[in-house]
Amino acid sequence: MQLKFGVMILVYVFICVASQPLSGNEIVWRSVGVRAGMDDNRGDEDFKQYEGFATWQLPWSWQWKSGWSLNTYLEANAGVLRGAGESAFVGSIGPGIYFSGFKDKLDIAMGINPTIISKHEFGNENLGGPIEFTSPIGVNYNFTRHLNIGYRLQHMSNGVLYEHNPGLNMHMIEVGYRL
Repeated sequence: MQLKFGVMILVYVFICVASQPLSGNEIVWRSVGVRAGMDDNRGDEDFKQYEGFATWQLPWSWQWKSGWSLNTYLEANAGVLRGAGESAFVGSIGPGIYFSGFKDKLDIAMGINPTIISKHEFGNENLGGPIEFTSPIGVNYNFTRHLNIGYRLQHMSNGVLYEHNPGLNMHMIEVGYRL
């Protein structure tokens, strides 16, 4: 119950901050790409995940004199989670923030995405249920104006919505095309 209350408070704070007038004025496509990765081998089964993603730049940002900026985005992804010889659909959508610096060559991003999985039992691993939350943190290097590669560590768990909540940590590599 405390976790649900905490999530509600975070959503309220985000809405209050996001509703303040900041620079920017519209939502625009930011990037599309693919990701693939594997788990950190803490559980009984070996997991792999493959997904496509899209991000949109949200209109709220802050710029510092140092050249760094804080920006907001919305991410959606869909793909396959594999483990114990079984596969499941996994999809999520959610907000995030990213810091951009070094003349827009480096991005450090983090977010939280409500997630749906079509199957939650994989061999000896029970992820709890079909509703999960994915919390990623990652870094992207922008080779050119349009091409970037990145690494992200993401944690997926059900936030104690179900009796079983083992969590699943994934190491993901991504390649993206920035619009």
